[in-house]
Amino acid sequence: MSYLNTKIDFYFDFLSPYSYLAWTWLREENLNLNPIPVVLAQVIHFHETKGPAEIAPKRDYLWKHCLRTAHYRRIPFVMPASLPFNSSYALRLVIASDGDLKIIDRLFRLAWEEGEDLSDTEMLLKIPQFQELDEKASSKDVRRLLKENVRKAQTSGVFGTPTFIVGDELFWGDDCRRDLMAYLKGEDVLDQKAFAGFRSKFAQSL
Repeated sequence: MSYLNTKIDFYFDFLSPYSYLAWTWLREENLNLNPIPVVLAQVIHFHETKGPAEIAPKRDYLWKHCLRTAHYRRIPFVMPASLPFNSSYALRLVIASDGDLKIIDRLFRLAWEEGEDLSDTEMLLKIPQFQELDEKASSKDVRRLLKENVRKAQTSGVFGTPTFIVGDELFWGDDCRRDLMAYLKGEDVLDQKAFAGFRSKFAQSL
């Protein structure tokens, strides 16, 4: 089976700049993506950790790294009009669209290329493709599905976004592209025996 047919669960939140950076290369790959929008804060806090923006030195490094990455890749990267912003309505638009990649792309571009505030529903509803989804996106069923996505992320070991899960293997971050593609092609370089040894020894030290 071609690696292009292998299903990839893609966990993301529009609030995450690294989800955006990953999206800029994902949209150029012909991969079998299963987009799973999640609320990043709920995923992070489930593991009793803080988000990068909650740790000042880490936050500052994050923005520098994102700006450098965007420069080298020659892609737009601007600060959204409001940060942090409430991404829940935008995430529900994706669910209402059944994971339409064009909807995802438009929302990522609005926030991180055009500097719009995705928590501004009035702004979003001026866009015809979002108007058509509003009734469904506002429904109890879609709200429930977003909660289910978060629970699925929590039980699947997702600790941040973007996260890619292929079978039982998890890849995290914008910079996992090389490893993800190698894994899909059956060319993973991970030494499983060494990993098992490290994991076992570290667990014993806790």
